Amino acid sequence: MDSLLYQLHLLIETPAYCHYFDKSHRPIPDASRPISFYTDTTARCPIHGNSDARFIALSYSFRKSSQLVPILIRRRQFYEKMHDLTVCVEFEPQPNWLEISAFIEYHRSLGFSFFHFTTVDLDAYNRRMFDDYIRLGIVKLTSLRSSNPSPNDFKTIQRSNCLLHARLDSRLVTFLRIDERVSDIPFFNKKLWEENVSDTRIVTNAIKWESSLEKYSNESAFKETLRSFSYKKHVQFRKVIEPERIQTMDQISEDFVYKKASTHSASIPESVFSSVISRVKYNYDTRPIYCDEFDITVLSWCPVNLYHCRFRDEEDKKIIMEKREEARKVRYKQETIRW
Repeated sequence: MDSLLYQLHLLIETPAYCHYFDKSHRPIPDASRPISFYTDTTARCPIHGNSDARFIALSYSFRKSSQLVPILIRRRQFYEKMHDLTVCVEFEPQPNWLEISAFIEYHRSLGFSFFHFTTVDLDAYNRRMFDDYIRLGIVKLTSLRSSNPSPNDFKTIQRSNCLLHARLDSRLVTFLRIDERVSDIPFFNKKLWEENVSDTRIVTNAIKWESSLEKYSNESAFKETLRSFSYKKHVQFRKVIEPERIQTMDQISEDFVYKKASTHSASIPESVFSSVISRVKYNYDTRPIYCDEFDITVLSWCPVNLYHCRFRDEEDKKIIMEKREEARKVRYKQETIRW
């Protein structure tokens, strides 16, 4: 949990209260303020007039409790936008690792460089792909605990959470489903990178996967799955807009999607195909490390499980552990002589 000081925002839905504390964690009298949560992820507390306020706490009761744990208020302000465009990606609560990489690599080839994802109960296998893109500075991920949201509620959480982040660090924002692909049409796409643009549109196609892989098994099956997608028979127009101009979630739901007849059929570029293969193999084309691949002297220094290596079988384990014990005795004798 964190406390960040931003501009005021209008909040609705779940009632809650902000309590303010001084630098010694003492409650400030008559300082509690009613607020409300905006979806399940964000609460906005008004700036308190008392300059002594250093800590803040949230509760569902107006009364202060000894169980409240105040957290430090950190003042954060961005004087320049960090990103030209943030792509808010919408999907089901559990995205697929292949869909994630295919979506990101395709749009990176068109110049899109920053994507925001919101997930619920993300498993470790799919998280590995996200972590790689986070390491590269391409993805911002908000991972939530399970609250069993309905599909519509989860979509609202994704949109509102991404929008609040985009207002702070991005000049423009757009909302795409993970099965959408922006069409490479220069007339539309070149406007995205103009400095004075505040509202434009892009054309997208929706795709359909013939099959999906739960986990990476081999390169041939992976390539076959990647080539199995096809485009649906319509295109859409998505707005690209300054995030400050979006005042309600209804604007995203009603004003951002326009369905028209299909104008062209696209195919996956070979460069994108190669990029997806490279990224997937980097993260998932792995094998276990066996303990007999280590020098026995190395294993003698620390417990074997520290290296996360595996034994090929019980006989291999017995041989390695005997050699390790002999190496430990030799090392102990050498250290004794040195002393």
